Amino acid sequence: MSGNATFRITFNVSHPTISADEIEGVFELPTRFSQTVGGPKKTKSGKILDGMYKRTNVSFCLHESPLNFDDVSMNDFLKMQLRGYDREYIVQLVESGGSCNFLIGVFSDDNVMFELSLEAIQMLSEFKVSIQYDFHGGE
Repeated sequence: MSGNATFRITFNVSHPTISADEIEGVFELPTRFSQTVGGPKKTKSGKILDGMYKRTNVSFCLHESPLNFDDVSMNDFLKMQLRGYDREYIVQLVESGGSCNFLIGVFSDDNVMFELSLEAIQMLSEFKVSIQYDFHGGE
């Protein structure tokens, strides 16, 4: 694999009634952005917009810099993250109308191949966490 292929992973939580503060308190991860249901919509700079958020949305940073496929196993990284989360809380959150997902951004100008093991897929299923992929490349 080329040394130029990298990926980023964020963990995202959404819920129709639970506040962002509660979710942030449970996961204790650095927050990328946070919006609470019923709160005023805001721009990234903090300017108040018309309307209110219909759902709580919290996005957590899981690492600082892009991860290189040659150095970090995406599969192992996901399993390590899940092992650090409160599975019962996530299951309850999802079963009460919320959702949790890992957003995986893949960046490469070349072909990239990766695998999620059966163990990782089973853990994702048990935690009720889905995956979204966002692929970025050259031409």
